[in-house]
Amino acid sequence: MSEKIYEMVTNRMIELLEKGVVPWRRPWRVGAAVNWKTQKPYRGVNTLLLEPGEYATFKQVSEAGGKVKKGEKGQFVVFWTWLEKENDETGEIEKIPFLRYWGSTSEADTTRKVDVIKWEIC
Repeated sequence: MSEKIYEMVTNRMIELLEKGVVPWRRPWRVGAAVNWKTQKPYRGVNTLLLEPGEYATFKQVSEAGGKVKKGEKGQFVVFWTWLEKENDETGEIEKIPFLRYWGSTSEADTTRKVDVIKWEIC
C-alpha cells in the first residue's frame, strides 16, 4: 500500500513540474492549504501537493449540504497512522506506521452552498 502512495505522490509532483509549477517555490499568494471544517493546516508532503486554500473531504462537503461540481476529481491527501498488532511470541502490542491517503477537494470545486454553510459550522 505504501509503495502505491509513494508512486501517487511522485506522479503528482511530475505532473505539476510538467505544467511548469515548481511545488517547493513559494507562490505569490501566502498561506497554507487547510481543512475548511477544522482550519488545521495540512503538513508534510501535502504542503507541496496542495495549492494554498481550503480543502474538504467529499464526506465533509456532503454533510454540509454541498456538492462537488460535476467532473471535479479532487486531490489526494497523505497521512500516517499507527496500526496496533499483538506480537504472537511476546503478547506485547506493537505499533507499526502505516501510510494512508484520502480524497479531498478544493473549496473552489464545490457548489456555493458549502461556502455559505462553512461559516455556520466553524
